Formats: sequence, structure tokens, C-alpha cells
Amino acid sequence: MILASIFVCFCLVSAFNYLRQRRQRGFIKNLGGPFTWPLMGAMHKIVLLSPKNFFERSSVYLAKYGAVSRIWVFHRLFIPVADLELAKQLLQSETHLETGHELMSDWLGDSLLTCQSQHWPPRHQILASLSRPDNLLQLSQLFQQQAEQLCQQLAARAEARQLFDVWQLVSDNVLDLMLCISCGMQPSEHYKQAFKELTELYRKRFLSVRSANRLTFWVCSPLTRRRQQRLIRRINEENKQMLEQRRQHKLSSNQIKIEGITIDRIEPVPRVKYQSLLELLLTSEASLTDAQLLAELNCCSFLGYLLCSSALCSALVLIARHPAVQQRCLDELREAKDSKEERLPYLEAVLKETLRLQPPQVIVNRELSQDFEYTHSQLGAGSLPAGTEIYMNLYELQRAEQAYGTKAQHFQPERFLEQPVELLSFGLGPRSCPAQQMSLSLLQQLVAPLLLQYELLPYGDALRPQLCLALGSSNGFQLALQPRKKID
Repeated sequence: MILASIFVCFCLVSAFNYLRQRRQRGFIKNLGGPFTWPLMGAMHKIVLLSPKNFFERSSVYLAKYGAVSRIWVFHRLFIPVADLELAKQLLQSETHLETGHELMSDWLGDSLLTCQSQHWPPRHQILASLSRPDNLLQLSQLFQQQAEQLCQQLAARAEARQLFDVWQLVSDNVLDLMLCISCGMQPSEHYKQAFKELTELYRKRFLSVRSANRLTFWVCSPLTRRRQQRLIRRINEENKQMLEQRRQHKLSSNQIKIEGITIDRIEPVPRVKYQSLLELLLTSEASLTDAQLLAELNCCSFLGYLLCSSALCSALVLIARHPAVQQRCLDELREAKDSKEERLPYLEAVLKETLRLQPPQVIVNRELSQDFEYTHSQLGAGSLPAGTEIYMNLYELQRAEQAYGTKAQHFQPERFLEQPVELLSFGLGPRSCPAQQMSLSLLQQLVAPLLLQYELLPYGDALRPQLCLALGSSNGFQLALQPRKKID
């Protein structure tokens, strides 16, 4: 009886997949792809992926099947895209805004990263307010204080000229910054530790056969799932305390008497000169629930922590490996210091070139809720069916010779000075990153004092790209430095 039930289920699923694929093949008949089994599809192509082999297998796959192809896994249709022309049409679309980030939904909930398209504009506007010129000016003081702290922590390493992995120091300082920007105050050490542990847990889940999918994670990893839930609760409990503290402080900072009951004076939140994300959320016209407020705090802190840490570590390693670039940055910084010039165009170009070659967010997702019509110079006109999951590979897109020339693989910041090229690392169109200006300012003000105080030495092995949610390196971000000689 059990075997018969299993056989019937197998037949029904196979029939469903066949009918769905038959409909979808009508849309994508001009796209190639790997061999598809009747039930599982091309699951073998997905199962064999891992964080360490992703870039190697991705390169081989693109060489074999082209920059746009199709993969079926059970009933799901995936379209890997490494074609700049099609990617720009998708990113700039006003109607196809769903990102489909299922992996992070337990923690980030209904946040900016995962919310429905109709909720995106007001959330985008709130987060973009962080980068208002007046607020960014105040935030820059916070960036400078954190940069001084980072330079002090690097002093011992510089004296010894030791080779070390810079990730730990950089990511800890970036986390402190992002929590201040999001919450307007420094949470407890227990909170920071839980935040780092939860981030690492999700990084390990990514591309894991046992835990990337919610169902397999529920069945195969019960202990890890309970640990994940425990960490989420710990973080949200303190988030709720900060939220309530901010609300109470807004209502009153004096002693309150209600029906003869004296409520002790509420301790004010540590005063900040800038507006934090929490303040902006509470004063915005968008009526967000407490669950949505917590999700936005977690989302901003998580993305800023992971992506800015990756970008900053990559920038330091690339600058160290290119002495001429480092010297030009140093000359610009010294000249700006003497003339009190705030703009640093070459250093900004260096950071953008880093983001082009080493994009922290390697994959940008879109999940089509309706058919997507496109036109293409090589593929012709066509459409992608509703329900398709599209994965745009920024790492390959931003190294394409057709868009960036024959030296697309080379580190050349000048390309952003002469005739600025396309940078997709912050996205394009209506769902682009609202914190672009703030992120670039943060990176610039952390790198600048470090280059003035220390010479980055070209020691250690080259980066070995590894995909764990954000771009990492399987051998770490190896760096060595020494104090600069003082000049008159």
C-alpha cells in the first residue's frame, strides 16, 4: 500500500513537472541548458555546487551553455544570466521587483530585502534618508571615529609586519558602525556575538544541500534550526528593548504620574547627532508593525555588516597588490589634507573598481510574478514565463570584455575617471541599493586614514573567491602593513 502511494505520488509529480516544463519550453525554446531528467530536472548541476567551487563551475557552465540558459529542478525553472544587455532590462524593470530571498525569511522577515513590490517605494525612501547630505555629514564623524579605532588596532600588526587575515578586525569595526547607524546606540556584547554567530550560520547554509532549502533544513538539521531560532530570539529581544526605549524617550524624559502611580524617570537614549534608521522608521509616515520594524533593523545591519566588510577587505588586498595605485591614492590624500579638499575622485574610483571586480553581492535574484517580455540583439525578442527564478551573476557580468574592454580582468581604477563604466554592484533601476552614497562614504573614510598611517605590503597569497552569501576568500584576506615614515 505504501509503495503504491509512493508510486502514485511519483507519477503525479512527474506529470505536473512535464506539463509545467512543456508550457515553459514554449517561452524559452531559444535558450540552451543542461540535460533534464523527467522528475528531478537538472538537479545534478545544483547539487554539485559548493561555496569553494562556485566560481570555477560557473565559468565552465557559461562557456558550455552561454550567458543565458535554463535549468529545471523539479518544478522550478532557473535562468542563470551573465549577459549585460538582458540583466539591465531585468534590473530596470518597474514591474518585476520580487527578489525571492527565501533563505533569510526567518530572520529578515518582511524587510526591504524580501518585501513585496508595492511596499518597496516607501521603505526605499526611508533608507535613502540616511544618505541625506546633512545626515551624511554627521555620520562622517562617526566613520572617522571608527577609522581611528581600526588604525589603533592595526598598530601592533604594523610594527611586527606580520601577515594576517584582516577580515576579523575589519568586520568587527564595520559591525559596530552598522549597529550604530541602524539603532542609534551600541547594543550589548551578547547581542554582537549572537549577530555574528547567526550571520555565520546563514553563510554556511548557503549552497548547502542539507540546509539551503527550508524543507531539507527542517528535516536534516534540527539542532542547527533550533540554534538559529534561539539566536534570532536573542537579537530580537534586545531590538525590542531598544525600540521601546526609543519610544518612551520620545514621549517623555521626565518623571510621569499616572493615577497616583509614580513611574521612575526614564533614562534617555545616548544622544546622537545623526538620525539613525530606527529614528527614521519611527517618524516616517509608513505605518510599520513592530515585526516589520525589527525586520528592517536586522536587514540594514546584516547587509551593511556583510557587504561592506567584504568590500573593504577586498579593497585593502587589491590596493596592497598594486603599489602604483596605492601611491596615487596617498598623493591624493596628502594633497587633499593640505588643501582641505573633501572630494577624493581617485580613491572613489579605486573603491568602485574593487566593487566591479569583487562585487560583495555576487548574485542578484528576481522572481517573476508575470511573464517578462524582452528584446535582445543576439537572442531576439522573447519572454520569460511567470514563476521563473532569475539569478544574475555580477561577478561574471562585470568582467565581460564586451562591456569593459580587453583588460576587463585587470584592476584599473582609471576606467571610472576617463569614461565612467557601468557599475552593477549597487543594482540598477527601482530596486537599486538606497544606501549607495552612504556605503561609498563609509568605505572611503575607513580606507583613507589607514593609507595615510600605514603602507600596505604586497605579501601573502592572492584571493581565492568563495561564495558564502557574500563574496569571501577561502584562504582569507591576507595582508601585511608597516607604519609610514613621517614627512615634513
